[in-house]
Formats: sequence, C-alpha cells, structure tokens
Amino acid sequence: MKQHIFALTFLLAAAPAWALDPPPAPAHPVPAASEDFLYYHPDLGARHDGMVAYSRHDFEYALRAFTRAARFADKPSQAMLASMYWDGVGTAQDKATAYAWADLAAERGYPWLLATRERYWQSMTKDEQQRAVAIGQSLYAEYGDAAAQPRLEVWLSRGRKQTTGSHTGFVGTLEIEKSDGFGVSTTGSDGNDYYADKYWRPAQYWGAQAKAWNPNSHGTVSVGALQEVGTNLQPASEASPASPEEPKH
Repeated sequence: MKQHIFALTFLLAAAPAWALDPPPAPAHPVPAASEDFLYYHPDLGARHDGMVAYSRHDFEYALRAFTRAARFADKPSQAMLASMYWDGVGTAQDKATAYAWADLAAERGYPWLLATRERYWQSMTKDEQQRAVAIGQSLYAEYGDAAAQPRLEVWLSRGRKQTTGSHTGFVGTLEIEKSDGFGVSTTGSDGNDYYADKYWRPAQYWGAQAKAWNPNSHGTVSVGALQEVGTNLQPASEASPASPEEPKH
C-alpha cells in the first residue's frame, strides 16, 4: 500500500514569532503520516496547516487552524495562539487573551510552557490580569483537556478501525512516499510501527506527548530537615499572581 505523506516535523521551532523561544517547542514524534493519519489526528493535522499558513504569512488562516487544533487538546497550537494574540499577529493585540491561551497551554505543567505563562503574567497590568482570569474560565470549558481530549480520542478510535492487515494485528510493510518539506523521496516503513499504540491508543498517545515535551518529569526531590514555621502564613492564592484556576479532572 502506497501512502503520500508529509514528514511531521511540524516546523515548531521555525515559527518567526514563536512565543516559547528559548527553548524551542519539541515535536510529538511520528514516524510518517499519510493524509489518513492527519485526518484521524486532527490535532496534528490542524497544527500542520497552521504552521504552513504561518510560514506563508497567511496569519488569519493560521489563527483559525491553530484554534481547530486547540479544540483537540494540542498544547503547541494553544501556545501559538498565545503568541499571536500577544504580538497582534493575525488578530488585534490582546494580552489578556494571550495569557489565557498561555495558561491553557501550560495546563499539563510542561516547564517550557509554564515559563512563557509566567513571563506573560509579569508583563501585564492589574486590569489585564483580571480580564485574563475571566477569559481563561471560558477557554478552559471549551479547550481544556477535560473537554478536548475526549474529542480527539473519538478520532483515534475511528482511525484504529481503519488498520489494514491480519486479525492478529500485523499490518505488514507499507511503501510510503516521505517528504522532508515539499520534495518527495520514497522509503519503506513498517506498518506495525505506523499503527503503534503510542499513535492510536489515547493513554499511550498522551504518554508519548508527555515524554517528548517533559523528559525530566521523573526527577528526584531532596527533602531537608523539618523546620518550625510561624502560624501567620499568607494563602498561596495571595502570595503571588496566580493563573486562572484549572478545572478539576
């Protein structure tokens, strides 16, 4: 079976106004992807469309594409929306909305997104901060993982049902035309890798993203000796500017 595909590097680090520089945003590893793969992974497909449009300076279309990807829990696309609203690219500049998107992008606690969120917060006025909190509440209801991940999981399930191969799960060797940009070269790809669980089963898919985007998530913590503290403690919510409260999962 021959499939015509685009290599899924997704150009994240190449975006001219990328909000997360440094460090560059990592890409979710994907071996090769056909048009069907992108169809059943609307998070990646819409993000790819957004980055292509962005590179061509079609910023209004890029904004729409990133918004679609954001509905399927794509955190880099949510971060791109934050960048575009912060800089006024493809839309009117709106720092409060930018922060709300940055806070949503940082929902899973990835350090490279948390750093951007905090930088935005420190750069806003009090009025902008208050407005950001209100905007963030509505964004979480529509684009937070609790709402967005189940949308994508429906598509992953549909895509898995399209697997071509034996009933034991072996799908053979696919002949894939693989592009590193817009030129095409032909190579072979193991269908079992192409249809690996980490690309199609929700738990493994989210786990692969977490590993790629937060490789140091399993570090160690050193705890010192216990110390007595005073009782006049300031609540955490008042100790520092807080982001909009994340929904309970």
